Amino acid sequence: MKNTITTIAAIAVLFTACNQAEQKHDEKDHSAMQHQKKSNENVMMKAMDESMIAMHKAKQTGNADYDFASMMIPHHEGAVVMAEAVIKNGKSSALISFAKEVVLAQRKEIQILNDFLKTANQEPTKGAAAFKKALDASMVPMMDGMGKVKITGDIDKDFVALMIPHHQSAVDMAKAYLPYSNNANIQLIAEQILKAQEKEIKWLQTQ
Repeated sequence: MKNTITTIAAIAVLFTACNQAEQKHDEKDHSAMQHQKKSNENVMMKAMDESMIAMHKAKQTGNADYDFASMMIPHHEGAVVMAEAVIKNGKSSALISFAKEVVLAQRKEIQILNDFLKTANQEPTKGAAAFKKALDASMVPMMDGMGKVKITGDIDKDFVALMIPHHQSAVDMAKAYLPYSNNANIQLIAEQILKAQEKEIKWLQTQ
């Protein structure tokens, strides 16, 4: 995760540097940097950024059940913010319906995960190091996807483009967690995420 945090920090520094240099460039360069700034402020990208940062800040104990729940909460919260933006400002009725389902399902899972963490065992589980390595690796598709997406300003298009790698990251997190799961309820959520979001990715790819 350290490398991912460094990447986020580097992106932030890059945008700051570009903003400071705007007055020194000609009109063409100024226009390009303004577009870059707008992309950084895009509601979808902002939600992805904040979700990723919150995931890095999530408490890690070495206990697979606890750590998966701790990281999945901010991951889901990011998806909810993105979905709510589509519900409010989107134009596609199909995407609005999809977004409503995302909000309903993920808010429910957030509540279950939060309740679990209140009394969850925090003792490291067997294979903690291997689990952490797998969980860290699951973050890569989300970061790679963010870097490859061209922000358009069209909320529907940006939602689809970013939600695909966001969902893929959740799928990968679930796959990383399941071999180490010890709690039946959290295992069930991971299985639901795996099944539902793989299906949703395929649907999003047709939009």
